[in-house]
Amino acid sequence: MFAMKYPALLALYLLSACDALPRDPADTSARIAERKFFTVGLFEAGLAQDREVKALIALLEQRTGARASWQAGSGEALLQQLDAGRLDLALGRFRQKSPWKGEVAFGPPLRLAGTGDDPVELKAAMRNGENRWIMTVESASRSVAKGADKP
Repeated sequence: MFAMKYPALLALYLLSACDALPRDPADTSARIAERKFFTVGLFEAGLAQDREVKALIALLEQRTGARASWQAGSGEALLQQLDAGRLDLALGRFRQKSPWKGEVAFGPPLRLAGTGDDPVELKAAMRNGENRWIMTVESASRSVAKGADKP
């Protein structure tokens, strides 16, 4: 009955509820906004100097208002930390058919290497389920990948 009498008010109420979507069950985006930093694990130390990696991190820092806190480590250990929520982002070279594909969320490739059915992709990995954070990283990754063709 209320909806029939006040459809505009109902529409405003429903629209305001959309701000909470997508959600981060572990509050990754909110934590990053509050603490003003996010943790980034690198599979290789040299990736910190990679053009696309630097562009991605700079764009994420701009969009979140937070700074990147770097952490080195091996691939398996970094992905385990990511899965456990002790790391916000892992950057490395992954095969499209990575065994971690179901365990973490991969962003779009920043760059491809190799040929054939299973090229190696430079891309970001995030904790599964942290949809707001995943969308932020995916959007930034797409922007960087589009600009990768430019000198």
